[in-house]
Amino acid sequence: MKRNRVMITMAALVLLYSLLFQAGCVKKSVTIEGRSGTETLKEATLAEGTVTKVADNAVAEKDKATQLMLAKEASAGEASQKAETGRGSEAAAVQKAAADVKTEAVLKDIHFDFDKFSLKPENREILKGHADWLLGHRDYLVTIEGHCDEMGTTEYNLALGERRAGEAKRFLVDLGVAEARINTISYGKERPLDTGHDEEAWAKNRRAHFIVTLKK
Repeated sequence: MKRNRVMITMAALVLLYSLLFQAGCVKKSVTIEGRSGTETLKEATLAEGTVTKVADNAVAEKDKATQLMLAKEASAGEASQKAETGRGSEAAAVQKAAADVKTEAVLKDIHFDFDKFSLKPENREILKGHADWLLGHRDYLVTIEGHCDEMGTTEYNLALGERRAGEAKRFLVDLGVAEARINTISYGKERPLDTGHDEEAWAKNRRAHFIVTLKK
């Protein structure tokens, strides 16, 4: 009887110890699992923060690049506008100069007596006006063409036309027009202003003709 009690007591102690051991394992497991969950949450939070930071940096870089691009476009637009303004001003200046030539710089022909190349008094007055215009418009060159009537040979009239153009050139140079701005050419009787065959037509063809051109 006493032995049975001892056996029961020992069995109860073993059972109690087993229950206590299992309870300790469960607690330990719960603690470990709880610690592991906390650490995982911290890591997830850190990872999310890193991703957010990277995204913010990317947005900032994109904004910076956009601002630089807009600044370049604005600068290019301003430069283009200035260039267009400059071209417009230059074109306006050229048009004005061309208008001057058409309205103010029609250099009148001078005429010569038969078989002569010397300048008559009225020719000198006309050439003084030509010199004044050329001195006031130094961006222009002038070509003086020598012409003759149909009397005489082609060779003779070419030489006579050259003398007529040369006399006009010398007079302009004496008045201060740079010689380098004046060219001469003779057409003799090859380009008559009037194709008639009388004195009236011949008088018109014995002339020096002036062509002004803008320097290149």
